[in-house]
Amino acid sequence: MLKSDNASIKSILLRSIVILIIAITVTIECSHVIRQYRNFLRESEVLRLEYTKKQKEVLRSKVDEVFEYIEFEKNHTYKLLKENSKYTKSQIEEIIKQRVIKFVSNIYFGDNNEQYMFIVTYDGVELANGKYPELVGKNISKFKDIDGVKVGQRLIKMAKENEKGVYLIQKWKKNTDTLDHDKLYFAKSVPDWEWAIGSGIYVDEIENHIKENELILKREFKKEIKIVTVLMVLMILMVFIYIKIINRRMDKKINLVISFFERASKERTYIDMEVLKYIELKKIGVSVNCMIKDRYDIENRINQMNKQLKELSITDGLTGLYNHKHIYEMLNEEIQESSELKSDLSIIMFDIDHFKKINDNYGHQFGDDVLVEISKYIKTYIGKTGFVGRYGGEEFLIVLLNTDIENAYEMAEEIRNGIKNIEFKNKNLIVTISGGTVQLKEESCMDIINKADNLLYKAKENGRDRIERGT
Repeated sequence: MLKSDNASIKSILLRSIVILIIAITVTIECSHVIRQYRNFLRESEVLRLEYTKKQKEVLRSKVDEVFEYIEFEKNHTYKLLKENSKYTKSQIEEIIKQRVIKFVSNIYFGDNNEQYMFIVTYDGVELANGKYPELVGKNISKFKDIDGVKVGQRLIKMAKENEKGVYLIQKWKKNTDTLDHDKLYFAKSVPDWEWAIGSGIYVDEIENHIKENELILKREFKKEIKIVTVLMVLMILMVFIYIKIINRRMDKKINLVISFFERASKERTYIDMEVLKYIELKKIGVSVNCMIKDRYDIENRINQMNKQLKELSITDGLTGLYNHKHIYEMLNEEIQESSELKSDLSIIMFDIDHFKKINDNYGHQFGDDVLVEISKYIKTYIGKTGFVGRYGGEEFLIVLLNTDIENAYEMAEEIRNGIKNIEFKNKNLIVTISGGTVQLKEESCMDIINKADNLLYKAKENGRDRIERGT
């Protein structure tokens, strides 16, 4: 409550304006803090989902790597040994199996090379284990966790029932002989040999990594809050200083200053220094204008940071294309709009052929350069016809608006031929792609992607460097 005894109208009015400015400032800054905190919570959840997904992709990638090695051995080693008449077919197969077992036993990956791979027969006999060699040769099918679940039998059964591999979480030992730690597995079967090949990561290691990243986010959040708090306090202190000076020095220009404060609280306008005739008021004018400019600068920096964060959240860090999550969301929105407007929509799903060999032969840095150059080419080619995103490691998804299957197929072929003509740095390399293109009928987002993905695999089965089209 403002006291009115022995107080001038000028003093009461100025104090009211100061209180209004402080209230507005506090309200704005509190709103900003609340928004930043909500963003922090959202980012933490996104971090959890993305890291878990990344670990799943790593596990699948490592298992797929073994299956590629098996195919290589079956094709390469088998041909070499078959030419030597002293080996029978069964002997050759046994040699290949032993080479695969040795290969799996020497695979280590993860942050501290803590993760490993294993091979177990359908009967439960451990053939290879990168971390627990003492289990090799033993039957693990009857190993039970603390809940009585036979984890070995369960893993083998699920791998046999899921041809393309299966994810599951179950107990396993960690630095002890007790099966009491949750572990995320990916396992895939080799029916011809009656093997199950897999790998896993402990769930608590995933959580520890997420907590470390959350701690970094939290430190950044606290730092930003401290800056905002300090600025808010400084702004309030400046206002109190101004009121003291104004109360002592204000004269005929009092109405001008009051008018300015009234406008500044609503319009954030600058003081016209030319109309202030006194040193005291000019000082106030300079300080307040600096305050407003700092406010603008802070808001601009915050807006720029939010814009950058949003851009980072929807784009792939390497290629600059939309990431998996955002391209999926955009496709889902376009499907809904296309259904409402009865317009054509097609997608192209393609994958770089033999990309692993490119990484193996030329190095991962060159593999990254290949992804970047191909991304630039596709983005330029697509233009405003649609949009493109990096759907997986070397897998891309193109969404074509107002485009039927005929035109989509022609564009896919042009992209395929265009990529073959890309010249990469100091490498005499021709990169090819395989893909599938589908036109939207009445499918859901996931259904149309699955159709395109199946056509992509068909293109690979039919020899690669080709595009398969849907009906």
